[in-house]
Formats: sequence, C-alpha cells, structure tokens
Amino acid sequence: MPENLRTTTLGIIADTHIPDRARELPPNLIPALKKSKVDLILHAGDACSWKVYHKLAQVAAVKIVQGNRDWFLGMRTPKFESLLINQVPIILTHGHHSILHYALDKWIYLRKGYNFSRYYQTLVRDFPKAKIIIFGHTHHQTAHWVNGQLFFNPGAAYPCKYNQFTPQYGLISLTPGGEIRTEFHNLR
Repeated sequence: MPENLRTTTLGIIADTHIPDRARELPPNLIPALKKSKVDLILHAGDACSWKVYHKLAQVAAVKIVQGNRDWFLGMRTPKFESLLINQVPIILTHGHHSILHYALDKWIYLRKGYNFSRYYQTLVRDFPKAKIIIFGHTHHQTAHWVNGQLFFNPGAAYPCKYNQFTPQYGLISLTPGGEIRTEFHNLR
C-alpha cells in the first residue's frame, strides 16, 4: 500500500435546485461541511446554478455532474465523473440516465411511487465496475450494498416532502485499508 494514502472524507450533496426550488443553500450546510473537514465535495446533479458550485468551492474542491434540471436550465457539466480514491473506483452521476429515460421513469413514478430497484438496474448496467455509485435525482437517502457495490444517495439538499422539509447531505470516508464508512445528515 502506498505510504501517501490517508483517510479521505467526501461531502456528498445532490438536488440543491437553486434557484428553481430554493433561493440559497441551507445556511448550515457550509459550516457542517467545514466541521466535517471534507477533502472533496461531490454534487450529484440538479445544482441548477454555478452559484452552488462557487459556494461549495469555498470549502473544498468540487466535482459536479449534470442533472435533468441542470440541462433544462442551461448548466452544462459532465453526465458522470469517474474517480479513484484510495484505490476505490467511484462513479458520480445524477441517475436520470437520459431525458427519454427520465420521462418514462416520471410516468412510472407517478403511477407506482419510488422504488430503488428501478434506479439500481440502470446504474449497475451503466457502471458495472464501480465500487461506489453516488447518485441523486430521487431525493431519497439511500445507502444500499448490492453484490459488492455501494449505491449512495445523500437525499435532497433543499427542503421537500421527501426529506420532511429538512435538507440532507451525506459523508463517505475511505480509509487506506479499504474501509468505506457512510453517514447521513439532516440540516435542521
């Protein structure tokens, strides 16, 4: 194991929806990320404004991917990011796959509600070699291990009915020995 490896803490954010559903980031998000001493912030899409990126960049380096709302609002970022941290392959994506897939999923969601397996099936097909797949889109906090892959969604970082109107974010810590720790946080 290389000597320069150390535990890396990732701040995981998704679905901030600024300015389309919220005006600003939750006021206690930046202090919470600073207190957690995050090394990198991963935003899993639907930031909707570069303002979010610049605010988060005051805490740590930021990687951000395109969500379905970002595309509609003209914010162009990569559809996904591949990272390798402490020898752990990580994918950062929004999880809506494509606009056509998003429209079909919206119809199914309205008829049948939220079901993790619908998202899992698409994510595992698109990213079979990732150890961790970080996604947003559903606004539901998720940390599921399936066949050796961690599927992690921090929940929505703006107040909505899916988080009982309490913004959410997550943390993932990766140790040099390969241990993966996850945490969910609510911003009251």
